[in-house]
Amino acid sequence: MLRFGLIGETLGHSASVPIHRALYRLLGVEADYALYPLPRASFRGGAAALLAELDGFNVTIPYKRDIMPLLDGLTPAAEAIGAVNTVLRRGNRRIGDNTDAEGFAAMLRLHGLDPAGQPCYILGTGGASAACAAALRSLDAASVTLVSRRPAGGAIGYEALTETGCGLLVNATPAGMLGQADRCPLTERQLQTLLPRLTGVADVVYNPPRTPLTLAAQAAGVPACTGGAMLVAQAVAAERRWLGLSIPDDVIPALLEEVHLT
Repeated sequence: MLRFGLIGETLGHSASVPIHRALYRLLGVEADYALYPLPRASFRGGAAALLAELDGFNVTIPYKRDIMPLLDGLTPAAEAIGAVNTVLRRGNRRIGDNTDAEGFAAMLRLHGLDPAGQPCYILGTGGASAACAAALRSLDAASVTLVSRRPAGGAIGYEALTETGCGLLVNATPAGMLGQADRCPLTERQLQTLLPRLTGVADVVYNPPRTPLTLAAQAAGVPACTGGAMLVAQAVAAERRWLGLSIPDDVIPALLEEVHLT
């Protein structure tokens, strides 16, 4: 039986196991998927053992960059994004890939949010932000601007966003996720000023399925979605690579229903 899984520091909130196991049932594939939490102190040894043991695995916070020196190579997607969320076995080599951009693009398509020709703004400058930026550029966004509380390297601050922002807004910060479910990345004043100029809001947070940001957007009549479809779509993209199968995107809505991420 093929064995896959997810490594990260804290995995109690993860929905990955039911997603992948549901996909195996749907495809009739003999495989299993499990969680492998690795404390920071034992990351290198634990990751090296799993590289030898598993047929592939996903990587989540905070190891998407830490895993890179342990691998034999990177795909162009992982190199461009600067982070790895999927590890592939290619003979005796372990290759780092990234399916987050593919997953984010699929989420936008599913929810009818088209960035083509629009200015796009991404809250946050971490690994998730880089994947979202790559996806937006591939979908012909007019521009992609990062927004940070400590702007540097071309990013702008939140006040500048409030003054000039329009088009599609993406939240790639943890604000609003389980444990921070009462937090919104924008203040009430910023929301009131910015929302009338937006054509859509995409939040990569998937748990809870409605965040303060998306609730505020919907109340203002702005189309909005959270990250459940991104989570499922990036998982499907990883399985395409691991299993060597052509899995259509139309499995995504069924998986979302099965794991209660809608």
